[in-house]
Amino acid sequence: MENKVYLAPCDGYEAGKVRKAVHDALSAFGGAESLAGGKRVLIKANLLMTSTPDKAVTTHPSVIKALAEEFIAAGCTVEIADSCGGIYTEEILKRLYVVSGMKRVADETGAVLNYDVSSFEREVPDGVRIKKVQLITPVSRADFIISAAKMKTHGFTYYTGAAKNMFGTIPGLLKAAMHSRFPDKHAFCEMLVDLCESVSPDLSIIDGVIGMEGAGPSGGSPKFGGVIVASESPYAADFSAMRIMGLSPERSPLHMAAVARGLVGDVVLEGAPVSQFYTSFEPAYKKETRTVFAILPGAARTYIERLLAAYPNVMKSKCVGCGECVRSCPESTIKLKEKKAQIDYKKCIRCYCCQEMCPARAIKIERFAKYRKRK
Repeated sequence: MENKVYLAPCDGYEAGKVRKAVHDALSAFGGAESLAGGKRVLIKANLLMTSTPDKAVTTHPSVIKALAEEFIAAGCTVEIADSCGGIYTEEILKRLYVVSGMKRVADETGAVLNYDVSSFEREVPDGVRIKKVQLITPVSRADFIISAAKMKTHGFTYYTGAAKNMFGTIPGLLKAAMHSRFPDKHAFCEMLVDLCESVSPDLSIIDGVIGMEGAGPSGGSPKFGGVIVASESPYAADFSAMRIMGLSPERSPLHMAAVARGLVGDVVLEGAPVSQFYTSFEPAYKKETRTVFAILPGAARTYIERLLAAYPNVMKSKCVGCGECVRSCPESTIKLKEKKAQIDYKKCIRCYCCQEMCPARAIKIERFAKYRKRK
């Protein structure tokens, strides 16, 4: 099995540059008309939280606009949708679309923004971890699904791109329930593969013009990548993006789970040479303790790993008491005391949802965090 990946150079978000890169990427797979002419297209953007495009948290609106223009010109109806990381309501979506630039994209292209917060249940008969899943309604309306992802590091899953972007098809706080159900990241990532296979995006486009390094997916720093990655396989697109970022796919449990199931074939690169884009993205964490202490006996290794495990650390000087971490925590381990977040580490499952959703970037993932005095 071969998985073609097309790499389109794009050194900025100016409309002309993005339009050319997206057009070239689509042309490598036959073009928009050949792919989905006349169909109902869902562009599933990464709209993790209410954040402006310059923060590199969300898929840039210029990429979504270029995709919408291409498929609308091919006679498609185009819907833009995502379920953000917190509460999923029409009011939340309205603000999210405005701040992320999606409202302007819809106004300028004729694409439709989803405000329907209903959901439906889908069977996952071949799932390893889940046999059914609740999905946002736009998935059921689409004939052709595009995973329009952002190239970022991730504190829990190491990397997030085209495949993990499908997590946003689970509505609102049901995502937190999934974290609670699968606190182990390997089991969680096996669930993500089940989900990705169930939604089955027809095309994956990764916005790697400006990605994110460090404490991703929301608390890191913008990092230039200069590339649009395209593939009909979300896993192949992700492997290529990780290669560009200087990340090791072996550290991504989602993609190792996909490999174990035979979902990733030989990646065939087309477009610009991958060497043109090589860079070095700082991961959210350096090394895993299980690798360093692998030579220790089982009980001792488990003790050391727990002792050195990275936990969320609330920096009180930055905490604004908004309560977003409280709402996003799947185990209800966080409370507000004197308008500052406090974590009960006895119940913390280290899913890092609090760090992911903190608008003030007041939460860091650190070794020994639960033993430190908060500042």
